[in-house]
Amino acid sequence: MCRDSHELSSVRILMLAIICCIVVANIYFNQSVLNLIAGSFPNEWKAVSLIPMATQLGYAAGLFLLIPLGDYIERQRLILRQVQVLFLALIGMILSPTASVLVFFSFLTGVAATVAQQIVPLAASLSKSSSRGKTVGTVMSGVLAGILAGRAIGGFIGQYFDWRGVFLSGAIMTLLAIFFIARILPSQSLPTPKFNYLAVLRSLRLLWKSEPLLRNATLTQALLFASFSVLWTALPFWLAHRYHYGAGITGSLAALGLIGILCAPLAGSVSDRQGPFRMVILGVVLMLLAWAVFWGWNSIAGMVVGILLLDAGEQCVLIANQHTIYSLSPDARNRLNTLFMCVMFIGGACGSLTATWLWESTHNWTLIVAAGAGLVILGMLIAIRRNTSSPQTST
Repeated sequence: MCRDSHELSSVRILMLAIICCIVVANIYFNQSVLNLIAGSFPNEWKAVSLIPMATQLGYAAGLFLLIPLGDYIERQRLILRQVQVLFLALIGMILSPTASVLVFFSFLTGVAATVAQQIVPLAASLSKSSSRGKTVGTVMSGVLAGILAGRAIGGFIGQYFDWRGVFLSGAIMTLLAIFFIARILPSQSLPTPKFNYLAVLRSLRLLWKSEPLLRNATLTQALLFASFSVLWTALPFWLAHRYHYGAGITGSLAALGLIGILCAPLAGSVSDRQGPFRMVILGVVLMLLAWAVFWGWNSIAGMVVGILLLDAGEQCVLIANQHTIYSLSPDARNRLNTLFMCVMFIGGACGSLTATWLWESTHNWTLIVAAGAGLVILGMLIAIRRNTSSPQTST
C-alpha cells in the first residue's frame, strides 16, 4: 500500500470539517425531538425509547465493521458510498410509518454516520507530518461541532416544525455533503484491491498487541472520556435536584463546548511543535482543575468555569492522542482509528453508567466529583507511563 501523495489545501481541510459536522449532527437529532416522535407514535413508547440506543449501537457497529476497510479500499469511494447510505437512511426515517421501522433506520443512520471517522484518518494521510496535528485538530473540530449542532438545530427546527422536518433538514445537508465529497477528495491508487475481510478484523487484535503507544494513548483517552461522561450524565440530575432547572439550562451549558472546538486546532498545532505528551499533561491538568472547581464552587458560575476547563482539557488530550496514533503506521490509520474510537466510546459508556449508579444510589455530588477526578488521575498515570517507557514520544 502506498502513502497518499496528494496534499489538502486549507480550504479543503475546512470543507472536510464542515462535512464531518453535517454527518455527525445526524446522530444527535433524535435526542432533541424524542418527545415529538413519541407524540407521533403514542402506542409505541418502548420502540421510541430505543431510537437513541439504536443509533449509538449502529455507530459502534460501523466503527468496528467499516472503518478498517479504509486501509484496503479507495477511501474516496468508500466515504462517498457511506454518505449516500446515510442520505437513504435519513429518507427512510422521514417516511417511517411506525416507530419500529424508525428504530431500524436509526441503526442504519448510526452505521453510515461513522464516515466521519473515515474522513479524519484520510485527512491525516493527506497532510504533511509537520502539520498533521493541526489538520486532525481542524477536522475533529467539525466532528465536535456536529455533536452540538445536532442537539441545537434539532431542538430549534423541532420547535417550529415536526420531527420529520428535522430529519429532512439533515437529508438536505447530507445531499450537499455528497456533492462536495465527489469534488474535493482526491482518488487513491491502492495496490491490493483483494483482501480477506475476516483477516482484516483479526488484524485489529494483532495491531493492538504490537503497538504499545496505541494501547497507552487509547486507554488514557478512554479514562478521560469516561470522566467527561460522568459530568454530562450527572449534571442534568444535579441541576434539577439543586436548582430545579430543566433541560434548557443543560443545553445552554452544553453550548459552551464551542470553546472546546476552538481549542482543537490549537492543540494540534502545539502537538506538532512540542510533542503530544506535553499536550496530554496540559489537558489532564485542566481537567483536574475543572473537577476541583466543581467540588469547591457549587454555583452556576462555577459550573460555567468548570465546564470550560473540562471541555478544553478533554479536547487537548483527544487531539494529542490522535496525533500519536496517526504517527504509528501510515498503512493502518483506519484500523488504528477503529481501535482508538471503539475503546474510547466504551470508556464513555462506563463513565455514564458509573455516574447514573452513583446518583441513583446516593444523590451525592461530592461522590460524582470524586469519581470524575479519580478517572482523570488514572488516565494521567497511564500517560506518564507512556513517557517513561517511550521518551521519544514527548518530543
